Amino acid sequence: MGSVQQESNMVTIYTITYNDEIMIEFFINHYRGRFPNCNIIIYDNESTDSTVEIAKKHNCKVITYSTDNTLSNQKLIDIKNNCWKDSDTDWNIICDSDELIDVTEDDILKEESLGTNCFRFEGYSMMNNSNEIDIPSMKYGFKDPYFDKNFLFNKKYLSEINYAPGCHTSNPKARFLKKIIFSEKKYIALHYKFLSPQYTVNRHMVAGKRTSEDDKRSGWGTHYECSPETIIGFYEEQKNKLIEIK
Repeated sequence: MGSVQQESNMVTIYTITYNDEIMIEFFINHYRGRFPNCNIIIYDNESTDSTVEIAKKHNCKVITYSTDNTLSNQKLIDIKNNCWKDSDTDWNIICDSDELIDVTEDDILKEESLGTNCFRFEGYSMMNNSNEIDIPSMKYGFKDPYFDKNFLFNKKYLSEINYAPGCHTSNPKARFLKKIIFSEKKYIALHYKFLSPQYTVNRHMVAGKRTSEDDKRSGWGTHYECSPETIIGFYEEQKNKLIEIK
C-alpha cells in the first residue's frame, strides 16, 4: 500500500503567478492529468484577478509574496532556487504558469531505473494567430531553444539548481558523493506565451510597467520594452513557419 502512495504522489510542482486566470486552470489540469495526486504549490505575487481563487478550488497550496507591485527577477530567482529544498517529494518540477512539460509518472519511473536524476528538455513555443483564445485547441508552434530548461529533477542528488536571471539557464550542483545524471532522451516542454496577438501585447505592457528599478539597472526584462507593433510583426513573421506540435 505504501508503494502505491509513493508512486501516486512522487512529484511536487512549483510555479509563480501574477494575474494568470486565463492560463492557470489549463496548467493545473495538465499536471494533474500526468501526476494525479501531485502537490502543486503556487507562489502568487498578489494577483488582483481570480488566479488564487481558481488555484485553491483545485486544491493547490498558495503562498502569497509581495514585491510592492513590481516585477522582481531577483525574487523569482530566490524562490525558484530554494522552494524545492523542503519538498515532501524527491522529484520536483520548477516552472512558470505558461510552461507545460510532457512527462508522465511512467517516464519518471523509467528514467529513474536508468539512473537519471535530471531530465533534459526541448522547448517549443505554442502560438495562436487569432485573437480568440482557445488554449486546449492550440496545436502549432515553433522550436524555441530559450525553453530548453531544467524543469524536473530529483532533489536527493542536487544541493543547488542555481537558476540564472530569467531562470532559463542553470548550473546544478550535486550533493556530496552524488552525481547528476541527465536523461539521454530530450522531453518536450511547451511554452504558452503567445495565446493571441492581443494577449501577448497586453502581457508585455503589464510586465513592462511592473519591471522593478533593480531589474532595469541590471538589464533584466528588456524584452518587455518592445512595442505592440514589434510583437504583432513577430506573429506575422512566424505565421508561415509554425509546425504542428500536438
